[in-house]
Amino acid sequence: VSGQRRPSPQVGTRIRGGSGLGDAIYLRPICEHLARAGNAVTVMTNFGDVFLDSGVAVEPFRRDRVDLIAHYVGGKHNPSTTLWQDMCAHAGVTVPLHFDWKPRNKRLIRRLEQDAAGRPILLVHGGREPMGRRDKFGIELLPLEGAFNATIAALDDCFRVRVGRGDQLYPVTCDLDLTNNTSVADVLDIAATCAGVVSMCGFPVPLAEALDKPALFIWSSRGLAAAHDFIRTVTPGKILS
Repeated sequence: VSGQRRPSPQVGTRIRGGSGLGDAIYLRPICEHLARAGNAVTVMTNFGDVFLDSGVAVEPFRRDRVDLIAHYVGGKHNPSTTLWQDMCAHAGVTVPLHFDWKPRNKRLIRRLEQDAAGRPILLVHGGREPMGRRDKFGIELLPLEGAFNATIAALDDCFRVRVGRGDQLYPVTCDLDLTNNTSVADVLDIAATCAGVVSMCGFPVPLAEALDKPALFIWSSRGLAAAHDFIRTVTPGKILS
């Protein structure tokens, strides 16, 4: 119709962060923010489940042919900022670390609630390769077996559900072990419905923070004293938002 304003075409933005699951979780609020501003956002990640119902397109992770990078590495040695603040600064945005998640696997959640029999459900993650690295880089971040399991044992009034994938470096005694038996979406479902999170440093940190869940994170003193500064700067003050 003559004189009618046409909507402006969306601006396409291809964005990436790091390659891990935690990186994808951090990216979702940034991507949603850009999408709300009218961008047609495509995120480079191998963890597409994180972006379900976000209005964001997903392509496999790659480091080239992207328009925007949201990474923390530029602020790694700045003790006055958090990792999340560094990511937002790199992307040129200011946004809360939060997104909504509606559980999809109702059968899984019903099973957990039935097995818990009224006890609070805890998502537990630990005893695995830090950052998923098989070359042992960052192994100092792994809490000692005795310390981690003593913490889990003290929470025996809760229904403890262990999640994660890959090899176990040491066993963790929980009420239900779902190791290598969940999708990423399942893990987010559990996180969205649980009473709290207990974990070593890893993807459960941004997951608990983004979903506003009470959490207990177990740090390794070996990591805080590591020879490599990349590992030594992985401190609670830097990581926790």
